[in-house]
Amino acid sequence: MADFVSRISVVCFAASYGVALAFEVTRLWFRSGVRGATMVGFVTAGLLAQTLYLVWRAATVTALPLSSAFDWYLLAAWMLAAGSLWMTLANPRTPVGLFVLPVVLGLIGAAELSSREPFPQSPATQIWGIIHGSFNLAMSVAIVLGGLAGSMWLIQAGRLARKQAPLQGFRMPSLEKLSLWSSRMAIIAAWTGGSGFLSGMVLNAVNRQRGLLETVPWNDPVVLRMGMLVVWLIAAAIISRAVVRQASGRRITAVLSLISLCLLTASILWGVFGKTRHGMPPQSSSSRLVIPARRGDA
Repeated sequence: MADFVSRISVVCFAASYGVALAFEVTRLWFRSGVRGATMVGFVTAGLLAQTLYLVWRAATVTALPLSSAFDWYLLAAWMLAAGSLWMTLANPRTPVGLFVLPVVLGLIGAAELSSREPFPQSPATQIWGIIHGSFNLAMSVAIVLGGLAGSMWLIQAGRLARKQAPLQGFRMPSLEKLSLWSSRMAIIAAWTGGSGFLSGMVLNAVNRQRGLLETVPWNDPVVLRMGMLVVWLIAAAIISRAVVRQASGRRITAVLSLISLCLLTASILWGVFGKTRHGMPPQSSSSRLVIPARRGDA
């Protein structure tokens, strides 16, 4: 069994999600009695393979389990894939996978481009690192779910405004439900994002207090992008709450949620391809590299 699990790769579950997405896209052209069951089967297979893969990594990596950027993105993808499967089973005619699975595949791609090196492992940084990572993970999932709900709201509202017939085989949730979901996710994203940023500041301060070098500077790209994203999330939540009783309030909330999703995507791309000290192992002053002087040097 251990040998079988060790052979599971990222390609295995990514391919399963990709096939499920392809089946979801075919809803646009024709109906099929077996498509829904086949799509659910591929998502379930991908979710099972990804679960075994994460368990195997947690059991075999010598550092704190699932404590790298690579693992973080895979956990976010796993949560969204599990949510997509649950919502598909609860609402078979709602094209949940058409919106969620591309994000799942995008997060898996970001994981492949990210470092697999574990974050700092001192006892203090372990505790605060878990808190910091958990809040950021919850923030990202809330942004994605809110953004997808906002996208569905805009699509549904646009079709109703043009008096277009529903798409074949598609049944969107009501505008009221989509708006409520988008608004709630905006509040959750703002709260968890702010908490994640503050816990990250505490984590950095702990490293500095312990005399560690290579702590994340305040002008690091990761700190800047996360700070700007949190400011936006808080502003978006406040605006969404303020316009809730206005006639255009639901549309504004949907647009704000979609913008938040775009900003999160840009933030992830910035973090994957940009240079940063975030997540690099700290070094104490005693481990500083000493370069011997060459002959003739003063």
